[in-house]
Amino acid sequence: MRAWRVLAILFLLAGFLSGCEGVVTGTEVARIPLQPAEGGPAGAYAPVKFNLTPDMNPVAFNFRTDFTLNSTEAGKWNAYRATLSRDGNVVTTRSFNVNHPSAHSDQSPAAPTSAVHTLFLVDLQGGGEYELTITPVSPVAVTLKDAQVDARRNVQRPPQ
Repeated sequence: MRAWRVLAILFLLAGFLSGCEGVVTGTEVARIPLQPAEGGPAGAYAPVKFNLTPDMNPVAFNFRTDFTLNSTEAGKWNAYRATLSRDGNVVTTRSFNVNHPSAHSDQSPAAPTSAVHTLFLVDLQGGGEYELTITPVSPVAVTLKDAQVDARRNVQRPPQ
C-alpha cells in the first residue's frame, strides 16, 4: 500500500513538473521588469528587448507576476497576447490568461501570491535584437504587480 502511495505521489509530481522546462531548465539570460505602455490600453506593457543568438536554442520566454489578492477579483482573469518579433517580423505569438488565484473555500489551502507562465519555447533562426510585446486582448480584470519577463537559454524541451 505504501509503495502505491509513493508511486502516486511521484506520478503527480512528474505531471506537475512537465511543461515547466522553460522555467526550471537552462540558464537565465535576462529578467526585465515590465513597465506600463504609454498611450496603450490599460494593462498593456511597454515592449522589451533581448539580444539573442541561435547558440542559445531553444530559448524560453516566461511571464512572472505577483497578485494583490483582491477578493473582488475572484473568478476573474486577464487575457493577453504575447508577440516576439525581430526586425519588425513576427517570430511567434501566443495568447495566455492570468487567472485570479483566490482560494475557493475556508478549507482550501492559501491562494498563491504569484504566477509564472512560459510564453514560448523557440528556436531562433538568427542573432540580434528580439522584441517582446504583451498587450491585453480584453479589459483587464485582475490587478497584477511586479510583472517581469525573462529569457532562458538552452532549455530542455518537454517530452513528446
